Amino acid sequence: MPTRVGNGSESLRTADSALDALDAQRMEDLRASEERYALAVAGSSDGIWDWNMVTNELFLSERSQRLYGLEPGEALRPMAAWLEVVKIHPDDMQNQIALVTQFMEGAPPYDAQWRILHPDGIHRWVRVRGLCVRDEQGRPIRGAGSVSDIDQLVRAEAALMQSRRLEAIGTLAGGIAHDFNNLLAAILGYGEMALADSRRGSRLRRNLENIVVAGRRGRALVDQILAFSRTGIASNGPVELGAVVREVVELLSSTLPAGVRIEMRIDAESAVAQGNVTQFHQVLMNLATNAIQAMPSGGVLRIALAILAFEEPKTCFTSTLPRGSYVGLSVADDGIGIAPELLDRIFDPYFTTKEVGAGTGLGLSLVHGIVTGASGAIDVASRPDGGTTFSIYLPRVRTEICDDALEALPIPRGNHQQVLVVDDEPSLVTILCETLVGLGYVPVGFTSSTEALAAFRAHPERYDAIITDARMPELSGSAFIRALRSTRKDIPVLMMSGFIDDPGIAHDEDSAAAALLSKPVSTRDLATHLSRILGVPASTARRAARVSPRRIRQA
Repeated sequence: MPTRVGNGSESLRTADSALDALDAQRMEDLRASEERYALAVAGSSDGIWDWNMVTNELFLSERSQRLYGLEPGEALRPMAAWLEVVKIHPDDMQNQIALVTQFMEGAPPYDAQWRILHPDGIHRWVRVRGLCVRDEQGRPIRGAGSVSDIDQLVRAEAALMQSRRLEAIGTLAGGIAHDFNNLLAAILGYGEMALADSRRGSRLRRNLENIVVAGRRGRALVDQILAFSRTGIASNGPVELGAVVREVVELLSSTLPAGVRIEMRIDAESAVAQGNVTQFHQVLMNLATNAIQAMPSGGVLRIALAILAFEEPKTCFTSTLPRGSYVGLSVADDGIGIAPELLDRIFDPYFTTKEVGAGTGLGLSLVHGIVTGASGAIDVASRPDGGTTFSIYLPRVRTEICDDALEALPIPRGNHQQVLVVDDEPSLVTILCETLVGLGYVPVGFTSSTEALAAFRAHPERYDAIITDARMPELSGSAFIRALRSTRKDIPVLMMSGFIDDPGIAHDEDSAAAALLSKPVSTRDLATHLSRILGVPASTARRAARVSPRRIRQA
């Protein structure tokens, strides 16, 4: 018996040792598994959450806490403690509560998107997903899942949708602008002709001058619409920025929110820069609109224009300018300012501190592109709750002739050169022909491009120049030019259009016009460009065989 007892004790000790070894192996395996899990969590771009619904305690990994705008700390806390520090956007709170309730009641796996307020004052989007574990009675006892950073994705998708909406609106706006241009052409054409025949100082002349001024403003408005739709003819030249500032201030003054006022200071009436007037208008409108939005409680928007001289290179926020003379345009506000850590990103495309849907993040990027494209630079000065100042520096252009002086110069006149005019809009053919007669030309008008081509081919040496529209139902402007030059290579052509991307416009040698004008065309522009492409008066022999100057053929 003792031997058997001894053998039993030995067996028990052996069994205990085996169990201890197994427990140790299990503990080692568990430790290794936990290390792998911890390493996977640390290396993941997503955060992990684990909610004990019985004790109402929530575990948030370090990454989860950072995504929630928190400095990493204790990972396991009562749910109430987390709710005190995690700031969910108020607009998302009710939806979040409803989804959690459905999650606990047995709805499909939890999958929600909401915004979290970060210490820098910006709400950022996160996506939270998870599964629910239930006991034998079906009661929820545990939930676990992940937290993902989707802020850039949501903003990019919003920007893409906004871009598509703008593209659709732009296409519609471009079509409307094209038709409106035809109306403006008649208004300006007949208005300018009537103005030339009116007596200076008379009431009739003043009324006609107002009509022409209104027509020109309408043309400027159409230019802005076409620029918005990205189909306008972009032209660069000397731009008087004082006029741009006054126009923007006038536009903004009628829509200012309560408590905001504008202070305008123009110290340089002759502040001229090289560029596109519509683009400079966009620059100022973007900066001014941002400034107004940065003052929700009211304040002063200050816009100033001055001529500056830099004796040494000027280092700005965006680049360094060489020494020289510059036009300085500044836009300052009393608003909330820009956090220092965000300054380096403000010109990045799609970056915005506004809520999704409130801005695309393209405004300052557009400003940067236009200013740098004009060889200028931008300076930014801002402090939180202390306002922001954007300073634009553009190379100054010295012009000897201002607009008023230009208007006083004589309009170039023709010497009975014969001009073939073709446009599918009868009223435009009529006004163009009458304008050309007044300028000393002999026009022959057609509303059918095929009939105009037949007339030209019948007597190709009769015509000194061609004026054609780009958009026509039979032959496009470029196809018409190509056909003309197959008969006579050297015929000068002036094309009119409101669309730079018009399919009727080509730029190869056989199809390109000598000049491209944006509709509606003023009398001065028409006379200047026609005189330039003609170069020299037509020969006496060519002027001998002229037809009626007001003959217009309609298809």
